[in-house]
Amino acid sequence: MTAVRDEKPFIIRYSFRFDDGARKVFEVRLDPKTLTAPAASGPLPDWVRLEHLRCEGCLLDPAAHQYCPVAANVAGIVSAFQDIISVTMAEVTVEMDERTISKRVVVQNGLSSLMGIYMVVSGCPTMEKLKPMVRVHLPFATSDETVYRVMTMYLGAQYFRMKKGLAPDWELRQLNELYERVKEVNLGFSARLQKAAKEDSLRNSICHLDVFATFLQMGALKKVDSLEYLFAPYLDCEKGAV
Repeated sequence: MTAVRDEKPFIIRYSFRFDDGARKVFEVRLDPKTLTAPAASGPLPDWVRLEHLRCEGCLLDPAAHQYCPVAANVAGIVSAFQDIISVTMAEVTVEMDERTISKRVVVQNGLSSLMGIYMVVSGCPTMEKLKPMVRVHLPFATSDETVYRVMTMYLGAQYFRMKKGLAPDWELRQLNELYERVKEVNLGFSARLQKAAKEDSLRNSICHLDVFATFLQMGALKKVDSLEYLFAPYLDCEKGAV
């Protein structure tokens, strides 16, 4: 009997609870197979139009896309946080089927994590290559944890490319190029938010994402190589093959 694939959406819920008792909740509902967020609907502000401060190197056709899909999907978040400064403290709780994680952080750190999801799942051709990391989303990850996830994501992609008869990049030569393109999107989107938000929490959330893109761009292979010590049991020739 053929197994029926679970059609339930993959949901990531972010809750921000502030010291004054106020609470803001955002639910990211994704298609379980494509990890794509539904397109935003309803009236949208002018700043989400694709041609408004369009990212350098944007791959979307303006004739087919009136709005930047990322901007359209985060318009509600921008509206909710436009008057909140980045260093405001909040208890941020992230809920998924697999786990619930809470941490008291400055707002920009929680927003960075939430905005990072929407940057990837909204239909931006540059960012969608990071979708595997959304499915194993790890809020508040350290730099080492994120480098590990990037490495395993990228090498996993090469394995599936090989199985499809496509040329794999086992030496991670194109990883740096990928994050150069990610950095372009981060910079472009930050400029867009500069015009949309009154306070700095949203702009700084993208800057926080861009710090990691720059971190990898400045030497992706060196960052990955720094994790070699974790794989020592696989590198001991005296212990033979795996």
